[in-house]
Amino acid sequence: MGKFDDKYCVRLATEDDIDSIMQFIDKYWSAGHLMSTNRKYFEYEFLIDGKVNFVIAVDRATNTIQGIRGLLFSSKNPEKRDYWGSIWKANTGDGNFPLLGTEIRKRTESLIGCRYNLGVGQNINTTMIVGSRFKKQIVRLDHFYRLNPEVKDFKIAVIKDRFDGSFSSMSCSTKVEKVSDIDDLKSKFDVEAIDSIPYKDNWFIKHRYFDHPWYDYSIYLLSKDGEKASALMVTRQVEANGSRVLRVIDYIGDQSAMAGAGQFFDEMLRKTGCEYVDFYVYGFEAGYLKSAGFKNRYEGDDENVIPNYFEPFVQENKDMAGFCDIGSDVTICKGDGDQDRPNFDRDKERPSL
Repeated sequence: MGKFDDKYCVRLATEDDIDSIMQFIDKYWSAGHLMSTNRKYFEYEFLIDGKVNFVIAVDRATNTIQGIRGLLFSSKNPEKRDYWGSIWKANTGDGNFPLLGTEIRKRTESLIGCRYNLGVGQNINTTMIVGSRFKKQIVRLDHFYRLNPEVKDFKIAVIKDRFDGSFSSMSCSTKVEKVSDIDDLKSKFDVEAIDSIPYKDNWFIKHRYFDHPWYDYSIYLLSKDGEKASALMVTRQVEANGSRVLRVIDYIGDQSAMAGAGQFFDEMLRKTGCEYVDFYVYGFEAGYLKSAGFKNRYEGDDENVIPNYFEPFVQENKDMAGFCDIGSDVTICKGDGDQDRPNFDRDKERPSL
C-alpha cells in the first residue's frame, strides 16, 4: 500500500457509520443541515436495502471519518446503474492529505460499479470545477415557464414583461392521465423500456416520488392521439408568499408528447390558481415545450423573475448546471440528484412560507 492507503481506508459505509456521517455533515458541511439532524430522512435518502450509499474515508489511526461522498442511484438495474453524487466533503484540516475529496471521488466507481455518473447542482462555479476536473461535459439547464393568464397579482414571480403562452390546436392532442400508485403506473406504462440516460426504473419512481415522506408529487402519463402512453411526467405544487406555483420535476419518455399538452397545463393553472408552471431541463427539444405554450427564460431579453429557491424562498432567478459524460445523450431534470430535496424539517415546526 502507498502512503494514502497507509493512512486511510476508503470504503462503502454501513449502518453503523450513519451517526458518524451525520456528525461529519454537521461539523464540516453545514451545521444544522437536514441530513445531520433527521436520521429518518437520512435513511430514506441513503439507506437502501440495508446498504448505506456513502463512500467514506476513515483515518486508520483514529478510526474517524475524514471524508464522505453521498450517492443517489436512478435504478437497481446492474447493467444500467447510473448515479448522481450528493454531499461530498473532506476535512481539509487535522493533518489530512491534500485532495482527499478528489481521491474519494476517483475510487467511488470501482467500489460501486456504474454505467454513468451525472451531476446537477445550483452552484454553476462548483459544477464547472468538478466537471472539468473529471473530464465531463458541463451544461446549463434551460428554464422554461408559462404564466397563468388569469393571475394579475404575482406574489412569487416578478413579471416585468407579461407573456401569456399560447398553444396551437395540436397542443390539445395529448391525453394526460394521473396515476395513483406504482401498480397503476405499471399496468399502463413500461418505464423500464425507456433506455434513457439516466436510466430510471419502477423502483426509482416508487421510492423517489410515490413514497416521498414529505413532498406530494403528482405522476402523469402522456398519450398522443389515442395511442398508448409514451411518456411519464412528475409535477409538484410549491407555496410561498401566500401563493403557489406548479413545477415540472421529471419527464421520462417521448418528448414529442409534451407538444400536445398545452390544454392540460392551461386547465391545471386555472384550476389550481398557480401563478405559473416551470421546468428546469437539459436535453429536451425546445420546440415541443414552445408548442405547449412555454417560454425559455434564457431567450431574448427576459427580465421576469421565476424563482427556483423555496426553502427558504428567494425571489431571484437562479441558474442550474449539470455535467455528464462527453457525447452521451442525456436528459437532466429538476428532480435529478438531490435538487428537489427538502431543506426544512417537516418533523419539526415548519417555518412560515
